[in-house]
Amino acid sequence: MAFMSRLPLPLLVSLLLTACGEKPSPPATPTSSVANSTSTTPTAVATQAAAIVTNTVKTTEPAKTTFWSTERLHTEIKFHNPGYEGNGEFSMEEGQPIAISLRGAKITNLEFLNQLKPLALDLSNTPIKDIRPVKGMKLLELYLEDSPVTDLSPLRGMPLEKLYLSRTPVNDLSALEGAPLIELNLVETKVTDLSPLAKSRTQMLWLTGTPVSKITALQGLPLVSLTLHRTLVSDLSPLSGNTLQRLHIGQTSVTDLTPLKGMSLTRLVFSPANIKTGLDVARELSLQEIGTKFDEESKDLQPPAAFWAQFGK
Repeated sequence: MAFMSRLPLPLLVSLLLTACGEKPSPPATPTSSVANSTSTTPTAVATQAAAIVTNTVKTTEPAKTTFWSTERLHTEIKFHNPGYEGNGEFSMEEGQPIAISLRGAKITNLEFLNQLKPLALDLSNTPIKDIRPVKGMKLLELYLEDSPVTDLSPLRGMPLEKLYLSRTPVNDLSALEGAPLIELNLVETKVTDLSPLAKSRTQMLWLTGTPVSKITALQGLPLVSLTLHRTLVSDLSPLSGNTLQRLHIGQTSVTDLTPLKGMSLTRLVFSPANIKTGLDVARELSLQEIGTKFDEESKDLQPPAAFWAQFGK
């Protein structure tokens, strides 16, 4: 799916970049002080005090706003990345880039982000390794797919709702603890420990091809879609009673489907030959689609009646 089509429209926050105004100079030492005034009347004291304030307080200049055009953004990125070919895409609002896509761009330096405050950033398929310049940003969406990024620590405390890390060498999710993630894509990463997600509100989670073996941390999460395709998971009991609608457990070691009893699943992808217990549970589910394959290479989803007739079970 194209990057721009994944962005919420309209994005509700308009970011204004400001430059600091000149700071007031320290008050100059008055030639005569109120305390040493020869006048002792209240009127004289007030007059001298007013004069001191007027002469020493300097008005701060209004903060300046930087307005960006697409041309200016391309120039700024290229200044820090000489190999950049101008293939970035930007979504602008009131002179500010609220979404930046550099997917496939030849960039290795993110220093240009120091002047920008986007809500969504796509660095997929770039040579970027160091994402420290994003630290402290208020990103809602970040896409790092097919990049060499390994260290997610700059994302700690970020209000991320969507994070796509597929086919990266990431293996540590500890920086995501407490993040308000809704969508998390970890396809073919090296992640084994899901415990940082235990208190998240993740609804869509892709774990295809990861070495994850235990999903205890997913118990109680408001999951809608979960893909465990080609993982080491064998026990589905932590999903019992979950709100799942779509589940992919094809090519796993799962043999027991009884934890799915009572679920509101609409799609189930699994390997029937591996199942020893719970096929009757699967037949009772109010499914709309069922199959053994569902990925970028192939899919064989069918209505339940046709599927069960084919397998004779």
